[in-house]
Amino acid sequence: MAMKVVALAGNPNVGKTTVFNALTGMRQHVGNWPGVTVEKKEGVFEYKGERFLVVDLPGTYSLTAHSIDELVARNFLLNGNPDVIVNIVDATSILRNLFLTMEIFDMGLKNVVIALNKMDLAEKRGIKIDIRKMAETLGVPVVPMSAKEGVGIEELKETVYNVAHGKVRPNPVTPTYDPDVEREIRHISMALSQTELTERYPVRWLAIKLLQRDDEVMKLVLRYLGEEKLKEIMGHIGEAEAKYGRAMDLILASQKYEFIDNLMHRFIRYTKSEGINLTDQLDRLLIHPLYGFLALGIVFYVVFKFVFAIGLPLQGVLDDSFSAFGEWLAPHIASETLRGLLVDGIIGGVGAVLSFFPLVFLLFLSLSVLEDVGYMARVAVLMEKLMRKFGLPGKAVIPLILGLGCNVPAVMATRTLDEERDRLVAMFVNPFIPCSARLSVISFISGAFFAKHHALVAVSVYLLAIVVALLSARFVSTFLVKGEETPFVIELPDYLIPSWKTVLLHSWERSKEFVQKAGTVILFGSIFIWYLSNYPLPVGTGSSYAEKIGMFFEPYMKLMSLDWKAAVSLLFGIIAKENVISTYGILYGSADALVNAMTPLQAYVLAVVTTLYIPCIATIAAIRAESNWRWAAIVTVYMIFVASLVGITVWHLGSVLGY
Repeated sequence: MAMKVVALAGNPNVGKTTVFNALTGMRQHVGNWPGVTVEKKEGVFEYKGERFLVVDLPGTYSLTAHSIDELVARNFLLNGNPDVIVNIVDATSILRNLFLTMEIFDMGLKNVVIALNKMDLAEKRGIKIDIRKMAETLGVPVVPMSAKEGVGIEELKETVYNVAHGKVRPNPVTPTYDPDVEREIRHISMALSQTELTERYPVRWLAIKLLQRDDEVMKLVLRYLGEEKLKEIMGHIGEAEAKYGRAMDLILASQKYEFIDNLMHRFIRYTKSEGINLTDQLDRLLIHPLYGFLALGIVFYVVFKFVFAIGLPLQGVLDDSFSAFGEWLAPHIASETLRGLLVDGIIGGVGAVLSFFPLVFLLFLSLSVLEDVGYMARVAVLMEKLMRKFGLPGKAVIPLILGLGCNVPAVMATRTLDEERDRLVAMFVNPFIPCSARLSVISFISGAFFAKHHALVAVSVYLLAIVVALLSARFVSTFLVKGEETPFVIELPDYLIPSWKTVLLHSWERSKEFVQKAGTVILFGSIFIWYLSNYPLPVGTGSSYAEKIGMFFEPYMKLMSLDWKAAVSLLFGIIAKENVISTYGILYGSADALVNAMTPLQAYVLAVVTTLYIPCIATIAAIRAESNWRWAAIVTVYMIFVASLVGITVWHLGSVLGY
């Protein structure tokens, strides 16, 4: 028997992911939606001996196709035929959340369950909700929940089971508008009626979306009914807007909120909340134009201090373990070539990278905690005005923050930006944000050469990269891409104690990509590097392919006081940035040899250049997929130029200052 499909829909920051994790636990999979680069999360839960497939839709505020996230969520609800739609609603912000609920009801979907989350916070704020009355008013089951505490999960499963099997039959309320607007809806519905289009989509929903000038619905009408019919309908809508003096989408949104507000009076009341609002008190500090930046610096200094304090000892243990394994294995392999390939190439190269897994995991853990607590949204607000000055769209701060983990999904996340101009600027500067792969290089260099100040050195590299990103944004928005900037809108959630289950799941999902990359791209890269380093003769003879490649680029590297080995390492770092360290491990034979071969200033220059030069192949491919080869090539050439300029400047400035 096929599994019943449950779709989770809701606004951002309503606890949708927490509900998803509580339902599915570790039985979940992350991929991409077919044809798009938006993350797709699926999981399974069992109830009464039956398995349910849970699909976590992208968080959206509405279902008008302004962004790819909204389009993905809407298309699945319309065409994915979910057996049950669980709409997660934040009990502390019901008016705003029910806007999405009414969008779902407008689509004519009836198999809806409302999971009313954060009930504990609502009670603390003095928000009293009559659950039975709310269910009667909206016409769908309502399950009160505090998902972070695990409260209401079993009740939600039972309700989903009952709706999926027809034991409970929801009858959602239909949003209604003023008589004049309803007349426009009926007029357009009549124009669309008895056509092939209305056999596939609810006619009232189509009419409402045409009034909102929804691009995708306009394309549907054009495809099914032709250009003449579309012009007729849109001409009528234009006349209506001229009569009302406002855009119809604004009129519809305003009246929908009025409709929701009238419904809410039936089941919600407010009493005086007790105590000081901690969120407001903290926000006075954390988004203050001066103290907020000081707090930001302190927070991320603590993050790196935490990552290094715990991660470096663990990294040392793993590194020693791989070295010991290689030493143990070497005598058991008779063939010198095979021994070199396995011990020096695979174990030495991949092991050098895998030893940094604790650092990567701890970084993701820290970022997940900050996100779950609610601080990352404050970072977005704090940085927004600054970003505007450099020509970056306000919403681009989210993809830039994602870049701290990996630039590939961060580039893909630029799809959430509405304007083409915004997307191009954001993806142009995103590769400058140091990802977790570059963390392995930065952490190795700062730990090996700056043991007493490793956290400070790492932060300085990150800050330098961010400054370069901002200056590049100003350059590209002034000279390469021009256009209107879009307004910045983001929700500030309450500060909450993080759900450690959710944090650990997120950290593992993101970190295991690092391991998978080490097991595939870096494995083949390490074998390739080993081959170039040992043929036709080993490194040190001047005849290896690696030395010849490095010697060709050495005059250029000398401008930064780096040698041919740095050239080879940076070249293979294009495959994956972790290869910079694994290549050095192969070329020098040991970390001690590398430390003895470079001065701290040279090491710092290497860290800076590694952070700023050409992104990895996967990031270049993502930029090409989101734009075109021309834009990917421009980004690549520009980054090489900037990395060279900054590297040369840092070396000469450091030399003048006596470092």
